[in-house]
Amino acid sequence: MKLYDTLERFYLSKFYVLIPAAIIILACTGSFVAYYLTKSGLGTLNFIQLTLSVAAAMAYLAAVLSQMPRKVTFSFFVYGMLIELILLVINVTF
Repeated sequence: MKLYDTLERFYLSKFYVLIPAAIIILACTGSFVAYYLTKSGLGTLNFIQLTLSVAAAMAYLAAVLSQMPRKVTFSFFVYGMLIELILLVINVTF
């Protein structure tokens, strides 16, 4: 929890500088997920995972564009990043 609080304070203190960086990080991670998903074929399960990956990245972008509170956008970023990383680990491993 201490790491989360430290990252949140850093994110909130440099909010406008970190918005483009966070978008680029989520987009790059999402593209890795999309690559590994489509590499093994686009079956039903892979399509659902691809949709989840796009939705995770899009949720953060929607939160920023709709000018939600800074803490909410940070939560969207963290949860989106967790979803992307979990999908990436699943698809690289299997």
